[in-house]
Amino acid sequence: MSRPIGAAGLALIKKFEGCRLKAYKAVPTEKYWTIGWGHYGPDVKEGQVITQAQADALLVADCQRFANAVDNPVYCPQTAQLNANQRDALISFTFNCGVGSLKTLCKGRTLPQIRDAMAKYNRAGGEILVGLMRRRAAEQTLFNTPVTEEERNVNTYKYLKDVPEKFRPIIEQLMTAGIIQGDGSDPDGNGDIINLTHEQVRTLVFVYRGGGFDRKLQAAGMEAAVG
Repeated sequence: MSRPIGAAGLALIKKFEGCRLKAYKAVPTEKYWTIGWGHYGPDVKEGQVITQAQADALLVADCQRFANAVDNPVYCPQTAQLNANQRDALISFTFNCGVGSLKTLCKGRTLPQIRDAMAKYNRAGGEILVGLMRRRAAEQTLFNTPVTEEERNVNTYKYLKDVPEKFRPIIEQLMTAGIIQGDGSDPDGNGDIINLTHEQVRTLVFVYRGGGFDRKLQAAGMEAAVG
């Protein structure tokens, strides 16, 4: 798993995605139910109700697969060049448009060209939608926003042992379950290098406490956070 989405990207997605705490079907013929911030799938049942914290945790967990795509040079060859705001903007774009569109968007383009080409993804069913135009404009604005010196110097935990004690047991569980993966490259016996910022650690802990990783924990033979 790559780094979680940042606060700026999460706020942008929340701005454009509605949140409903009871399961619903936007279209009656849909196979599965939807809940929270657009979480859709076989795990959502008719009549299901969740808390706001659970909805937020599901959103972060759902965002992770799109973060993984943005961090994958197969889909985004420019990933190593992205700053935090550019990465968040592309995660929001991929959340809305899909991994295939991300790959098309990034293919053969420079970063400024990627930013400009986002505006083309403003249609649904062949029709230009005002909501999509606004979302693309917001993503372009975030993409174009420089990262401040303070943000660049944010506290980063290189090793698991560097994570604050109150968060460390949860991060260790996530590593044991394979949800967080170090790169195994440290030669000095400190363990895998994780390179997580304080914000990312807090986000991971928040998702864990809301049950967003429960299925992966259970699949690894571990106890779920939410019973």
